[in-house]
Amino acid sequence: MAVCLHPANATEASGDLVDLSLEQLSQIQVTSVSKRHEMLLDAAASVFVITNEDIRMSGATSIPEALRLAPGVEVARDGSNSWSISIRGFNNDISNKLLVLIDGRSVYSPLFAGVFWDVQDLMLEDVDRIEVVAGPGGTLWGANAVNGVINIITRSAGDTQGGLAQASGGDEGESLALRYGAQLANGASLRGYLKSTHRDASTNAAGTRGFDDWRMTQGGFRYDWDASPSDQFTLQGDAYRGKAGGLFRGAFTLGTLPGPSFRDDSDLAGTNLLGRWTRQLDEDSDLSVQAYYDHTRRDIPSTFNESRDTFDAEFQHHFRHGRHDVLWGLGLRWTSDDVDSTLFATFDPAQRTDRTYSAFVQDRIDLWNERLFLTLGSKFERNDYTGFESQPNARLTWLASERQTLWAAASRAVRIPSRLDADLRLTSPVSIPGLPFPIYVNINANHDFDSEELLAYEAGYRAQVRDNLSFDVSVFYNDYDRLQTTEPEQPVVVVNPPVIYIVLPNSLANGMKGHSYGGTLAAKWSPISNWRLQFQYSYFELHLRNLPGSLDTSALRAEGNSPRNQASLFSFLSLPGDVSVFGGVRYVDALPNRGVDSYTAFDLGLSWTPHPNLSLSVAGKNLAGSRHQESAATGNPTGRSVQGNVTFRF
Repeated sequence: MAVCLHPANATEASGDLVDLSLEQLSQIQVTSVSKRHEMLLDAAASVFVITNEDIRMSGATSIPEALRLAPGVEVARDGSNSWSISIRGFNNDISNKLLVLIDGRSVYSPLFAGVFWDVQDLMLEDVDRIEVVAGPGGTLWGANAVNGVINIITRSAGDTQGGLAQASGGDEGESLALRYGAQLANGASLRGYLKSTHRDASTNAAGTRGFDDWRMTQGGFRYDWDASPSDQFTLQGDAYRGKAGGLFRGAFTLGTLPGPSFRDDSDLAGTNLLGRWTRQLDEDSDLSVQAYYDHTRRDIPSTFNESRDTFDAEFQHHFRHGRHDVLWGLGLRWTSDDVDSTLFATFDPAQRTDRTYSAFVQDRIDLWNERLFLTLGSKFERNDYTGFESQPNARLTWLASERQTLWAAASRAVRIPSRLDADLRLTSPVSIPGLPFPIYVNINANHDFDSEELLAYEAGYRAQVRDNLSFDVSVFYNDYDRLQTTEPEQPVVVVNPPVIYIVLPNSLANGMKGHSYGGTLAAKWSPISNWRLQFQYSYFELHLRNLPGSLDTSALRAEGNSPRNQASLFSFLSLPGDVSVFGGVRYVDALPNRGVDSYTAFDLGLSWTPHPNLSLSVAGKNLAGSRHQESAATGNPTGRSVQGNVTFRF
């Protein structure tokens, strides 16, 4: 049995996935590795799929929480409204080597080349699956898909018919959601939703509330139309508005000591609209056109106010000819921003428009009897920061049997500069007890900042050992060059009586290189038909060194930003009477650079469907053990929490 889940129009209702065997789950078709449908078992990459049923049973209330279900993903909670997320290292609150997509729309921010997770508040009921690809994806997805790609794919409007009302609440906040889907004439379907979420501020070890509470209201729609047996059209959009609490430490004016801290809330708003048309030309060829517009606004009074508009369009054509399976495409990305500066952060220029032109081609060649394949391809991009970039890729796949796949790959990927790298001037006060005059650390961006480069080598083995047992193992070696450093410059003493202060200037540069290596193991076992156990382990090592002439010391500490070992065991159990039980144990190793100790967390979820239209669930997080830090020793720890949920369908 082959279960096909289309990248944009998930033709399988996700609720059906709970009834599939492990063998059938391995035949789910994924698209994030090669931008074409292929069975998960055959994919030539370290790829893992989180299904809607996994998310529901785990009790996850956000995308970051759901990502804990995938092996090798580094998920660290920074507080109530912020997360640090990466794959294969370099994790921090501005992680910049991971590409995140929602239905083909990139949510990466050109401001810092990362993701603002506090505005990715999807209605999880509508998420069909999350495809997590560890390793570079620049050949197909472009710059910034360096260490991995996370592709969040929502369900089609046709699979979300009727009404749904959902309410959840607990000791960390509450959420209300309403969705309605309708079947229209001529093979079309439509859904709309509205969601409101509030999360309370986190608390410190003494029980005192912080300032990181968070509110978000989001609504949207999706329209799917099967215009003909060969043509499908999708139009979808979202709009959100919210507020994220924060604390600004050390207010100042030049020449004064850092002042007291004060509350500094962020106003968040955005809209997006995406259209996609696909046509099946014949049995061996198809084409698609996708375009989207995205507007975001982020106002942080003490730091910066950013307004950004992005337009992205892509055409791609897929065809087979003899032994060749070819995919090629063209793309255009236009983004324009307006950033209001403060004394703390200044962007020069304040307004900037950037254009990226791209083309890619990839050929999957059948070398031997549909068992041995060689995939060759490259992405070619022209951007306004570094000019021309190429990102080639070669993959070898051997389908050793119907249940075994071996693969190996070599790739080049780049992270092009962001506004932060090229245009930012940052000034931060430093308070030293007993010093009668202030000191300021100044960091200047570099208009000549070059792209960071990765050469990656990977291999893996995936097997369906028995109908009830499967495993996936992968290893990698990454070689990095031109990584970002902060280079110290000559201190400056300013004497303007009665004002005296010292400035410690620094500039950004490409002064570091390094390598990392490691691997992941994911195993699934079903002792009985209604019980699935999922074990995951990842190992990671990172070693960095300065290039000749670099004096940076802070960047080398990035070696301790990611856990060396991560392990987890998840249990998904369906009981008679429409009851399901989830249990999860997660171990995360220490983060030496951040002063964070290793921790073990235990999660438990229970759900019951007493009536086809009514579902009840309760989930507990971090139930065993004391409160623990996840991101930084100075932040508020993560403690126990309980969340209840009621879902009514009509």
